[in-house]
Amino acid sequence: MRIPFSLPLTAALLLVGQQQALAAASILIWPIDPVIEDQQPATALWLENRDTKPVYMQIRVLGWKQTDGKDDYGNQNEVLASPPVASIAPGKRQLIRLIKQTPPPAGQERAYRVLIDEVPVKENDSSSTPAGAQMGLKFQMRYSVPLFLSGQGIWTKPDAEKPRDYATASQPQLSYRLLQQSSQRWLEVRNQGIVHARISKVTLQGKTLNAGLMGYVLPGSQMRFAVPPSGSFSSGTLQATVNDTKQPITLPSY
Repeated sequence: MRIPFSLPLTAALLLVGQQQALAAASILIWPIDPVIEDQQPATALWLENRDTKPVYMQIRVLGWKQTDGKDDYGNQNEVLASPPVASIAPGKRQLIRLIKQTPPPAGQERAYRVLIDEVPVKENDSSSTPAGAQMGLKFQMRYSVPLFLSGQGIWTKPDAEKPRDYATASQPQLSYRLLQQSSQRWLEVRNQGIVHARISKVTLQGKTLNAGLMGYVLPGSQMRFAVPPSGSFSSGTLQATVNDTKQPITLPSY
């Protein structure tokens, strides 16, 4: 999965729904849904170069909020990426540590976006100097991975090293409504819970609105997602897979 460097930041591709993701023809990124829980000081993010040439990557962590139904990113100092830049040889892996500097308050969750930018390297330059280092933020490819920090008493993700019943995990509190604006129809999802919702495999009255990932709704936020204009339904039973639920859940309307 990839996006060209010319796209704006808000268009960054969401790499979700798998345990690992081939972010481009050359870069493998995993995990694609990292979490730092209350007792953890950091978590690991791995980058693997499957190309035949070295790649030079810059890693940044941005704060992530949702305002007026849109994603909003900004600078922050609560999580650091180490190292912040990496040159990865062909066939090699690079460990990136995402290090917590400031924990969230108890009972709360914080959301971030890890931006992984592939910086062009000067051709015929034995030093492999990244061209972007001299030309400002000129990136060849950009990959975006969600990161969540859990405060005390919060957990959202199964952990093979810490067996626990997912039924006791912190869950979002979702509801929905359908909106019509000119010729475009929207599904608006509201999250009144304390943790994020990763929404996929959405159906309304048994009809598929989105067979894959639809998107994220952060706690205390609402988001709008475009849906097909065809169809006679204006309400009904809406079901979706949310986070790591094994079965679809039903969202009430509001």
